[in-house]
Amino acid sequence: MPSKNDKIAVELATKVVGKWNDTYQWIPTLGAFATIAMAFSVGANNLPAPFSTSIGSGALTLLKASIMACAIYIPGAASASNSRTVDALFSDFLKESQPTEGFLMWSMVVVLLTTTTWLTLATYLELPVSSQQSIHAAMLGTMLVTQGFDYLPLWNKNENHDFNSGGLLWIFLEWTLAPSIACLCAWFLFVVLKSSILRRENAKKRILVFLPIDYGISAGLLCFVIVSQVIGNYVDVNRLTVMIAVAGSALIGAVLSSVVVVPLAIKKLATTKNHRNSMENDTSMKQESEESRGNQGCSNGAKVDDDVLEDFMQMRVLETVYEEEERSCGSLDVIQEPEQVQPGDNTSSEQSTPFKQLLKSTPNRLLQTQNFQRIEKTTTIENVIKYIRDTAKSTFSPVLEYDRRTLVRHALAENFDDIEDCFSFPLLLASCMVALIQSTTEIASIMNPYVAILDVFEHRSKYSSEDVGHLQVKWWYGGIGGLVAGVGFLLCGWRLTQCLGGKLTYMSNSRGWASQLTTVAAMIIVAKVKLPVSSVQAFIGSLVGVGVADDRWNVNWKLVCKIMCGWIMTVILCRGIAYMMFSASMHTPAYAVP
Repeated sequence: MPSKNDKIAVELATKVVGKWNDTYQWIPTLGAFATIAMAFSVGANNLPAPFSTSIGSGALTLLKASIMACAIYIPGAASASNSRTVDALFSDFLKESQPTEGFLMWSMVVVLLTTTTWLTLATYLELPVSSQQSIHAAMLGTMLVTQGFDYLPLWNKNENHDFNSGGLLWIFLEWTLAPSIACLCAWFLFVVLKSSILRRENAKKRILVFLPIDYGISAGLLCFVIVSQVIGNYVDVNRLTVMIAVAGSALIGAVLSSVVVVPLAIKKLATTKNHRNSMENDTSMKQESEESRGNQGCSNGAKVDDDVLEDFMQMRVLETVYEEEERSCGSLDVIQEPEQVQPGDNTSSEQSTPFKQLLKSTPNRLLQTQNFQRIEKTTTIENVIKYIRDTAKSTFSPVLEYDRRTLVRHALAENFDDIEDCFSFPLLLASCMVALIQSTTEIASIMNPYVAILDVFEHRSKYSSEDVGHLQVKWWYGGIGGLVAGVGFLLCGWRLTQCLGGKLTYMSNSRGWASQLTTVAAMIIVAKVKLPVSSVQAFIGSLVGVGVADDRWNVNWKLVCKIMCGWIMTVILCRGIAYMMFSASMHTPAYAVP
């Protein structure tokens, strides 16, 4: 029979718990808003990486890419929410000492606010950065407030703590290892692709042999990602089962593509050839009519070879755009001497050809022409409707606009339009694989700081002991994070899409396929040796590799240096902002709940 003293103790404990809940209820509320804001900013900054190549090459629009992103990121993040690898970092963080449980919750809010601030600023500056690295740096910044700067390790762990990330050498490996592997693999793959298929006279026949091989490899990689990243979160899968599943998927993908995809590719190539022939016939007829009208009474000029004409047009692009101080930044290998142009072209070389008209003969597909229309009087209602329509169009289908140097870089890129369409679906498949890996690793952990706040708020007593355990992340938390990230990509992802889809290097279907497939390979290789990897940083390395394989001047090296400076500033700013915010909170007079 319980005594009177026991009853008094229970009532006192109830009052203390109620006091705790009433005092700190605002922290989970603020943390929820900060988590949604961080998921939105992650979608605007990180989600363009898998789909920027498809949008830049013209295979997808931003709206279609956003729909695909939601279809991948929501189930991918939800299925990986229970992964122990996702919450291991936060479990280690929660074991670290803080003054009180209230400060422990507030430190996670500081991490959320810091990460959101930096990702928003980085998106505005068109800097693709790692969201996970931002979170790690912010968490370590809060730890430095209570532990001091001697707490900062060179590696991910030292004798002072068990925090499983944040070491200086650990971050340096994340900056260099995965991007370097992706760069080398992308360079090698695109060089082999150009020499074996794209530059061959019988490229249309070779592509029919290449497609089953590509689909077989892609199916095997997709099966490996699903088994290891999704199914592996619920059941233990041994290596033999994984090898059998991957081999079977690769074989099935190769056979099905031979039966279904290859006949469709043959039909598509024939249709494209007929369409191109009809367009060339129409163009030649127009040119003949114009020449007959312009050259009446004059002798016929010498015919210019197609290769010489193409070189001359590229030379005119450079002469039209570049000023004297900009010539050193262009591709000097393609600039021809004026003496190489035949004498029959002197009249045309003296005329100033419009820049956009010259670009019509180049592989640049994103050139927007302006048509002058007659101005008509409109009512106020019509103006409002037009404004709403234009706003919706600019939001859901923005036009990618590039500067002159970028357009020249596109104009001078090698053209493989004959078989580029055959790489459109392989590009989409590779992009989906990158998105799936990103959803199960980086997007799945977006909600974990908020889950940590709720866990501390609801189970305060267990944080007074050393055995904290793992976070219990509900699957629908991950789904919400994936949905908000998809919305952020739709509304604000166009800035990074423009940066990665064309500013860094010229993008086509074949180039995008090589960069995305090597990104998948690099992430799998680095993850298997248990080293840090960021999908965004690996993707940047693959883009640079493809650009160098095309032409070393086809890479915007200023933008590459700017992005690398952004990676360095991620660690410095996130730790600095988190340190200042949490330090100000620690030294502010406050009421401590017993």
